[in-house]
Amino acid sequence: MAEVRYPIIEIFSSIQGEGFHMGKGATFIRVAGCNLRCSWCDTKYSFDLSESEWMSADEIVVADQFSHHHVVITGGEPTLYDLEPLVRELHKLGKYVAIETNGTNPIPTEWGIDWITASPKPGSGYALSCRADELKYVVDDEFSIDVISNHNLPEGRVFLQVESGRQESIQKAYDLINIYPELRLRLGVQLHKILNVR
Repeated sequence: MAEVRYPIIEIFSSIQGEGFHMGKGATFIRVAGCNLRCSWCDTKYSFDLSESEWMSADEIVVADQFSHHHVVITGGEPTLYDLEPLVRELHKLGKYVAIETNGTNPIPTEWGIDWITASPKPGSGYALSCRADELKYVVDDEFSIDVISNHNLPEGRVFLQVESGRQESIQKAYDLINIYPELRLRLGVQLHKILNVR
C-alpha cells in the first residue's frame, strides 16, 4: 500500500482563536487545497498546492514541534486527504486531534478525529456531509438564518462567526442572536486576530 502524503503549508503553535475551544493552546497543521473558493477566506494562500511540501505522517509528527495537547488539522480543506495515518501518529503522541472542515465531505469514523468543527459555506449551498461537534456559520452580507440546518448539538455549539471583524457582520450576527433566541446561537469572533497573534 502506498504511503499517504499530505500537502503541508505550515505547522505552528498558537491559541485556538475560534469556536468552542477558543483560548486553548494548540498546534495547527495546515494542508493545501480546497474544493471551495470563498471570497472572504482569510487563508487563500492555502488554495495553491504548489506552495506546499508533501510530507508523510511520520515526517509531520515530530514530537518537539507538538508541545500542545490540542492539535488542529485545518486548511484549505483537510478532508480531501486520507487523514487516518496522520491522526493515528498524533494519537500515539497522546494528542487530542481536532479538524476544521467546510463539511462537504464525509469524515470516516476510522480516522479517529476527536473533535469536528464544521463551517458550512455558501459555495456548497451550506451542505453538511459529516458529523459535527460544533457548527460555525460565517455571517457575510448574503447570510440568512434559514441556512442553519437542523442539528442535535448541545447548547452553545452553533456559532454565528463574524466575517473578518467587519462591523456590518458584527451587527448582523448580534441582531440575529437576539431575534432568534430560541436557536440559542453564540457569537463567534477571531480571538487570535483581536490579540494580533497567529
